[in-house]
Amino acid sequence: MPIKRLRGDRCRQRFLCAAVLLLLVLGKPGFAQDGPGFAQGETAAKPVEQTRGGFVITPVVYYTPETLFSWGIVGIHYFRLGRSEMPSRLSHYRFNLVHTQNKQTIAQVDYEFYLAGGVKLLDGQAKYSLYPDRFYGSGNRSATEDREDFNARNWRLQVNVQRRWGANLFTGVHLEMFSQHIIETANNGLLAAGEIPGSRGARLTGIGLFGKWDSRDNTFSTSKGTYSALLLNFFPKALGSDFAFSQLTLDARKYFPLGRGSVLAVQAIGKSTWGECPFQTLPMFGGLNLLRGFYEGRYRDMSMLAMQAEYRLPLWRRFGLCAFAGLAQVQAQAGQLSLGEFHPAAGIGLRYKFNPRENLNVRLDVGFADSSPAFYLTFAEAF
Repeated sequence: MPIKRLRGDRCRQRFLCAAVLLLLVLGKPGFAQDGPGFAQGETAAKPVEQTRGGFVITPVVYYTPETLFSWGIVGIHYFRLGRSEMPSRLSHYRFNLVHTQNKQTIAQVDYEFYLAGGVKLLDGQAKYSLYPDRFYGSGNRSATEDREDFNARNWRLQVNVQRRWGANLFTGVHLEMFSQHIIETANNGLLAAGEIPGSRGARLTGIGLFGKWDSRDNTFSTSKGTYSALLLNFFPKALGSDFAFSQLTLDARKYFPLGRGSVLAVQAIGKSTWGECPFQTLPMFGGLNLLRGFYEGRYRDMSMLAMQAEYRLPLWRRFGLCAFAGLAQVQAQAGQLSLGEFHPAAGIGLRYKFNPRENLNVRLDVGFADSSPAFYLTFAEAF
């Protein structure tokens, strides 16, 4: 079941019509939190006004090369837990139920509960998806003709128990459970032959430790500050995993205000894996947040290094422009990463600030990496 890219003038006209529809549907005040495409576990860094909370639900339309057009509903319930003189953010849970043009179905709930006046935080995600996808093999030089289409049913549960130290430092424990059942594979492919770890499906249970420094003024659309995070994750068979492996992730971001509302944002992210890692969880890049222009998972292997930058410029009233570019590569070992092996990507985008109070944007991006451009229509900035 191949997944086609948007091609031709007629398809582009439909895409632009959907962009206009999204702005009309979501251009209502009061929708103050994220929908599909937001980084799980991130909340606006500025203090939230003392409020009793509320509930919002709205229809949504968006687009990525991985899903093509998608439609459904998103909602959020935000509230304050307990009482404290110490400023704290609002607790909330948000949900979405989405179906896509590629016959993918996604049901997801993300939650953040701030306890003890914001000193302690419990957050995570529960997600189900029926998701036709692509596999190109592993390695930094996999060929386009290596593509295999497959269909899988996925369950994921993540829980983070965190403590805040001062204003910007967080440390905690990460718990994760993942289950994937492969429903259908391409004939005579590597997945059908069962030669790839995870090609028969996977059940994973992991535990990890993490620390992060977050001084961003707003995570929906940051204008200044720093974000740096380290996560060390373990998936031992003793916890019920089908595969035993470990993961290390380093993520560093810096935001430079340049005057008149313009911002230069830069990010470097590295991932390494040791052990027998199933292909579903190999480090990879692409998609709507990391090197737009590449299909998510187009390149994957045991180690990955990516760097990207974005210049954001206010244009007129609620509209803005951006330009972005990046480099990334994957290798079997971290020591094999080299300057001559990076894949480039670049693009431009349009922004519409549909919620000025929370600085929350709708973004329409076009990325150039492969033979044809990749379009993205979603919420909030890529990083």
